[in-house]
Amino acid sequence: MWILGINWKWHDSSAALVDGDGQIWALAEEERFTRVKHAWDTFPTQAAQFCLSTAGITWRDLDVVAMGWDLPRIRSWDDSDRQLLYTALFGSQAATASRPELVFVEHHLAHALSSFHASGFDRAGILVADGSGEFEAMSIYAADRSGGLTLKRRWPRGYSLGSMYEAATRLLGFGYFDAGKTMGLAPYGAAHDSSLLPLGYLVADGTWATKPPFDLPATAHYTEFTNAWMTYLAGRFGAVTHPADQLDTDPVAATLAASAQRTVEEAMRALHAETVCLTGSPRVCLAGGVALNCVANGRLPEPIFVPPFPHDAGVALGAAWSVRPPTQASLLDSPYLGSDLTVTDELDRLRGTGYQVEDLSLATVVDLLINGAIGAVAEGRAEAGPRALGHRSVIALPAPGKVRDKINALKGREPWRPLAPVTLPEYAGRLWPGQGLRELYMAGTAIVSGQAHRTMPAATHVDGTTRPQVLHPGQARIVDGLLHGLASAGVPPVLVNTSFNGRGAPIIDSAAHAVGTFRTMGLDFLILGDNLVRSVV
Repeated sequence: MWILGINWKWHDSSAALVDGDGQIWALAEEERFTRVKHAWDTFPTQAAQFCLSTAGITWRDLDVVAMGWDLPRIRSWDDSDRQLLYTALFGSQAATASRPELVFVEHHLAHALSSFHASGFDRAGILVADGSGEFEAMSIYAADRSGGLTLKRRWPRGYSLGSMYEAATRLLGFGYFDAGKTMGLAPYGAAHDSSLLPLGYLVADGTWATKPPFDLPATAHYTEFTNAWMTYLAGRFGAVTHPADQLDTDPVAATLAASAQRTVEEAMRALHAETVCLTGSPRVCLAGGVALNCVANGRLPEPIFVPPFPHDAGVALGAAWSVRPPTQASLLDSPYLGSDLTVTDELDRLRGTGYQVEDLSLATVVDLLINGAIGAVAEGRAEAGPRALGHRSVIALPAPGKVRDKINALKGREPWRPLAPVTLPEYAGRLWPGQGLRELYMAGTAIVSGQAHRTMPAATHVDGTTRPQVLHPGQARIVDGLLHGLASAGVPPVLVNTSFNGRGAPIIDSAAHAVGTFRTMGLDFLILGDNLVRSVV
């Protein structure tokens, strides 16, 4: 049996393929192929074809297409819509075919399944928090491998954390999907008085209330709630006057960001407690766009699990798992579920334009890193989700502190934005307290030690935190080898690890993307599969 899960209609279009045992064969986002970030209102055509080709099947072999939205619940749907979808995914011959069956999965349920079945937990509570599902903003489920998922509580989108945070992000001058920038700016508000915003269900004294903050009908469009928040926040905090690269020195911007972040953190703590109490399980899985807020995640007590794809792209997998969940409870085998790197004529073209190309020597790269070089790694299958986890990464030693400024400049990022580190399990305990499963996928922040301040100033944020990845054996072959090489050279085995992409672009996917981005960014070296590329001065 084959099930293709998809996310389609709004943003983060994606596809995932599982078999009759619930085993994942592939998960990919359409943006990686089209090079349009978040693939807004785009069919996951290329992502679906990639999934099918990975398994060596065609659409005729599919039994089910599962969509991570219950579209008939929120809009009219008839057979002509199905024909349009199947034509976009599989071609005109599929338009009138009797199979595969099309099933719709409630959005928050798909989120919940994507996190629980990836966690390896036998039993857990699941907290889903995002901008909006069909009509919901937060949902709590109790999950059991033998009994499935049971909805325990939910809140309508008038209470949406995502809507509030998006409004703050837009008032700061950022785009619709730039919430991470707001999170990075928030610590610069420490010198100002942040406020707990009136979310309705969490009020100033920490108690629960019943009325949402704005008097809008439950059927109001999501943008109406966001616009209401923008009006409220603008009236409360005033105008942001500094440009994006100077927002850390704008008191209005810093206070707004800090207030939005503080509200999310306090709300998620309260929602986490509600999840534990309603489900009776101390283990909590998080999903939904708000679960990308690694600072809020880092404040929650263990055990916590956040998959590498908590955003909407992950519902493709959750929808597929609603049809065939994994037969065995186990932690996600690998986050590297996207395209495999295939090198064709890229090396010849690099040689032809003056670059030095040689067989990869990890010892050579270790020397380059020790001498201050900044480079990139492209190897194996691409990571699923928005975090680079060593297969599509920009890397450098995390000292001195000015390395952060250099990397931000190369990537076209605001200079105040933080960077993240990657290290080995045996070294992580010297740098930050253990973060459990959150360390696998850069899903939570941690307060760093004094040694970390000295060892990795370029990966320590202004508030003394970092978003760590601990790399376990068998995950990212090349980065793992470089970390061990640094240790052998007497250098702390920790690297800056940030996504390999240019400003406004998705993470690179193919060898061609890697070469183009390497040249545009002006990096010192590129590891392309088993090859090392260097600029010749």
